[in-house]
Amino acid sequence: MRRALLALVLTTSACSTAVSGTAQPLTGNLALVNVPGTAAALAAVGAAAEAVFSYDSANPAGFDQAVAAHVTGAAKDQLTALFEQVRKSPQPVHLTTRVVRAAALELSGGRIRELAVLDQASGTSKGLATAAFTALEDGGRWRISDIAVNPAQPPPAPHPDDGTPAGLRDSAVAGAGAVAAGLFTTDSADPDGSYARAEAVTADPLLSDYRAKKATYVDAIRRSGTKVALGPNPMAGVTALTGGKATVLFFTTLQVTGPTGTTTRPFTTELDLTRVGPTWKATAVRTVTAS
Repeated sequence: MRRALLALVLTTSACSTAVSGTAQPLTGNLALVNVPGTAAALAAVGAAAEAVFSYDSANPAGFDQAVAAHVTGAAKDQLTALFEQVRKSPQPVHLTTRVVRAAALELSGGRIRELAVLDQASGTSKGLATAAFTALEDGGRWRISDIAVNPAQPPPAPHPDDGTPAGLRDSAVAGAGAVAAGLFTTDSADPDGSYARAEAVTADPLLSDYRAKKATYVDAIRRSGTKVALGPNPMAGVTALTGGKATVLFFTTLQVTGPTGTTTRPFTTELDLTRVGPTWKATAVRTVTAS
């Protein structure tokens, strides 16, 4: 019963810069541009998410208090829908949630949109879920205003790739999309082409690993009997950015087509990227796991 309950929840400060001797406020998307502001907002929204995605049937009023303190707008109805069956369960429920990864997609004017991976546990059942949160700042407190589980949302308008932190951030986001398409899009009818696309978007040490295991990869793709494509509107957010290196949290719903039809499955990964000329290539790919 606890496993079924868990599955229900799982699936269903100003910054300035000196210009000509005067301080000018930064505008636009400040995610990772205002580094302390981004970190503070992510921490606050993470604490709010952990509070409202946890539930103890022995203290249902605690859940209501958490929602009242940390949630506003449409997110109230979204949480009500997500937890409706959990709250009706005749069995005791003690669900705890931790945010294990989070990436800011947008930060502007007291509003943040982020991609987060939630580690949830209920008794012996455990699992990960990926969600997009929008939160608004009100009187120094961040409140979640929108929740999308297994999200598919278009990215914010990109900043030009002009060498600025914002430009580098959005270039890395676009690069992550291209890398993911090369690595995770496969076709058993064209295993060599699938491998070639993956090799083209990798750099050492990952490139050397791919080349050393080429025969294994090609054979696995051929034997799969499937065609795998990225779902619509994959989501990506930069978690670390230093010069020409970036770490990106990436989420999509893979569309897997086989003899019996097409199925979809959520897919979250971390990509380490390095800039090679105007493009980005992957140096490492990691599965997101509970810490």
